[in-house]
Amino acid sequence: MKQIRTIAWQKKGSRTRIDGIMQIPVYDCTVKVDDKTKLIMWIDCQCWNFANRRIVSVGDYADKKTYAEPCKHLKPVVDALISVGYELKKPKPMEGPDKLTAEVKRGVIERSGGTCEFPQCQGQGQTFHRHVRGSNGGKYTIENTKHLCLFHHKFIHGNEFRGVQGK
Repeated sequence: MKQIRTIAWQKKGSRTRIDGIMQIPVYDCTVKVDDKTKLIMWIDCQCWNFANRRIVSVGDYADKKTYAEPCKHLKPVVDALISVGYELKKPKPMEGPDKLTAEVKRGVIERSGGTCEFPQCQGQGQTFHRHVRGSNGGKYTIENTKHLCLFHHKFIHGNEFRGVQGK
């Protein structure tokens, strides 16, 4: 059984102008560690810099990248943990094809019954979505691929980067 310990603190950010008033934002920072395996399991900060280094979780079918590079608010604590023998958790490499094969499509459609696999949706499945993104090492396997309707596929991708301003 894992014994996960949470280290949480608040860190003041740089002075910034919000609605015409100079303010100093305060960010909630969190690090979760497993003392038995000496792994840093999860890091999180509310700052803009860190939010753009990871994918924001949306429901059960968006990948939350828990292996992000720490921001300046997290770095001192992460570095201190690393100096005493902890290491950042790394994803296990996935096995499988980089392209969606007919075999994977058949397996996913069989599992879903042809309907959208988003919770409480009864729509017809029209697209295939990788739970773990290809850029994060995700492969097209039956376990990693979800059958979604167009609305929920767009919903997932439209909300992944909700903290990022458009060009």
